[in-house]
Amino acid sequence: MPTLTRFARRALACAIALTSSAVAVAGATAPTDHQAIRDTVRAINDKAVIRSIDDMPIPGLKRVVADGSVLYTTDDGRYLFYGVLLDTKTHRNLTDEALGDVRLELLKTIPADDKIVFSPKNPKYTVTVFTDTGCPYCHLIQKNLKGYMDAGIAIEYVPFPRGGVLSPEVAKMTAVWCAKDRQAAYATVVAGGQVPAANCGKAADIAKMYALGDKLGIEGTPAIYDQTGRQLGGFLPPAALLGKLQQGERKAQSVAAAAAP
Repeated sequence: MPTLTRFARRALACAIALTSSAVAVAGATAPTDHQAIRDTVRAINDKAVIRSIDDMPIPGLKRVVADGSVLYTTDDGRYLFYGVLLDTKTHRNLTDEALGDVRLELLKTIPADDKIVFSPKNPKYTVTVFTDTGCPYCHLIQKNLKGYMDAGIAIEYVPFPRGGVLSPEVAKMTAVWCAKDRQAAYATVVAGGQVPAANCGKAADIAKMYALGDKLGIEGTPAIYDQTGRQLGGFLPPAALLGKLQQGERKAQSVAAAAAP
C-alpha cells in the first residue's frame, strides 16, 4: 500500500469539504479544466508542486502528481480523491506505478556524496536505504550485511533522522558522514561504538535528505527502495529482500511483454 505523505493526508481531510462546496458543471463529460484542477489541489496545499495532470483509462478522470503524492480528480476539478487504482484485467496497481515514477525522480536527485555505499563486486541489484544510526532495525540491516552482499545486493545508505533535523541523533549522523572512512564509521556507530564528533557542513546535507524523505512519505526507518522507485518496506532479511527484488523484476518483464505489440 502506498505511503501517505503529509500532503496526501491533508488531501483526505479537505477533499470532502472541497467537493461539497463546489459548483456543479453541466453535462456528463466536460473538457479538462487544468486551471480548475490546479486550483483544487492548491486549495489543499498552496505550496504544492504539481508535476503533471494526466489522462486515465477511465473517461473523465485525471491523475494529478503533486509533490510525492498521486491524486485523482474529475476533468472539471470538482471531485478529488486519494486512493489506490487497480486494473483488475492486468492486475496492475496503477497508483503504485505512478508513485514509483515520482519516487524514482526524487531518488535520482540524491548526490553520490550523501550516500554511504556497501556493494559486492558485481551487484545484481541496488537498493536505497534511508537510515537513522539510532534505529534498531537499521542496525539489523548492517548486521546482515554479508548476507546482502552474498545475494548480490548493493546497499546505498541515505541519512534520515527519524526525530527530525533537531534530534540529538543528527550530531552522531553528521560525525559519520564527515568521517574519512564513512563505511567504517557507520559500521562502528550502528554496532554501538563511537566516532569522533565532527562538523564538516554535512548537517545541512542531512537536513536536505530529511526533506527529500518527507516528500517520499517516509515516517520511519529503514525505508528501502529499489531501482525503479518501488518502496519495499522496512527491514527485510537478505533472502526476503532478494525475493522481493526478483519478484519486481519478473513483474516488470511481464508488464513490458503485455505492452509489446
